[in-house]
Amino acid sequence: MLIDTSITIAYKCTSCGSFEFFNVSMFTIIYKKNCDLACRCRKSYVSIKQEGESNFLINIPCIGCDNEHTYLITKRSMLLGETIVLNCPETGMQTCFIGRDEAVRKKVDSLEKEFDELMDTYGYENYFRNTQVMFDTLNHIHDIALRGNLYCECGVADIELVLLSDCILLRCEKCGGNQKLPAAKNEDLREVLRTSQLFITRDDFAYRHDFLSRRSGDKSGK
Repeated sequence: MLIDTSITIAYKCTSCGSFEFFNVSMFTIIYKKNCDLACRCRKSYVSIKQEGESNFLINIPCIGCDNEHTYLITKRSMLLGETIVLNCPETGMQTCFIGRDEAVRKKVDSLEKEFDELMDTYGYENYFRNTQVMFDTLNHIHDIALRGNLYCECGVADIELVLLSDCILLRCEKCGGNQKLPAAKNEDLREVLRTSQLFITRDDFAYRHDFLSRRSGDKSGK
């Protein structure tokens, strides 16, 4: 009986923002003990290390929170062929898929399909400075709003979102408080993914939970 020991690892690069695919043999990973898989941009990589006789430690740089996460995965789960989905523990963003090549590519295709549907809905394919960053940022803001954590200091949670070419304008429908949230670079995306709450003030805008916080008149903003 022929047993296919090859697996595909796909992860979202923290530098270029694209998904990179690696097709590797389990025997190669086991024999090398330590295996580094670098993105084509050469600015980030996934590290795989054996842990004991039956486990792997996989270290992944995370575009979701700008940290590195280490996951313990059994050799058995990798050989069984079920697709393993690794999420950022802070943002929930799917950053890595491991499994059979066809299944992994279908997972990534599914994510990209959702992204394409959003583009069709808004019709802004050539409008945004960085379309991927814009819609990843929009999705995270939407998740924050669903949890009831997007609101204005006037007490209203009815916040309008206006999509501009390089940012998202958050505007309170009641008092008019507003602020632009940058959404043009991967750095902008990593910044917004760090927060779980967005709070608009009448004069300015504040991020909560390890985020930038400033008011009108501060040296950091006018």
